[in-house]
Amino acid sequence: MLHEAAFLKSHFQQALPLEPFINSLDPDQQATWHQRCQQLQISEAQQAILDSFTRDMKILCLTGPWCGDCALQGAAIARLEQACPDRITLRFLPRDESWAELIVSSMINAGTRVPVTWLMAEDFEPCSRVGDRTLSRYRSMARKALGPASNVLAPPPEDPVQEVLQEMLDEVERVQWMLRLSPRLREQYGD
Repeated sequence: MLHEAAFLKSHFQQALPLEPFINSLDPDQQATWHQRCQQLQISEAQQAILDSFTRDMKILCLTGPWCGDCALQGAAIARLEQACPDRITLRFLPRDESWAELIVSSMINAGTRVPVTWLMAEDFEPCSRVGDRTLSRYRSMARKALGPASNVLAPPPEDPVQEVLQEMLDEVERVQWMLRLSPRLREQYGD
């Protein structure tokens, strides 16, 4: 379910940028997040995509501070924001009971999964919600859990961490094109 803009805006305004969010975590959790941030590097091709963005975006990530996939996806989106600060604004909320309304209303496959990330237009109109693990992470898990019976045809990525960065960029770019081609925004900006 995509929430209404006012609901998302309210939560976004209460959420934290990356560094204050990481600083609010337990020291062992901070180490995982810092490690993931250091591992991720934007390539020249990825930077070129980010440099082409023309619409402002808001991104809200509901994350489990303890969760390795959350740290990886959160760090990946943070790298995108750092590489495109004029167009991407990212905020984080920890998955805890203070955000129960958001958690319960954002269940995936009948569970309270993390991370759940909302990509929004500059005015908080919802565009996309992605959650739980990325495709490459599910493929990896299927190979390990199901073995040859998994029928995973895609080869394992050369660099699984960088693959998640690319997957997050793909979703952010998809939403950027949605915003760029939006009749509502094209009329607003006269383009």
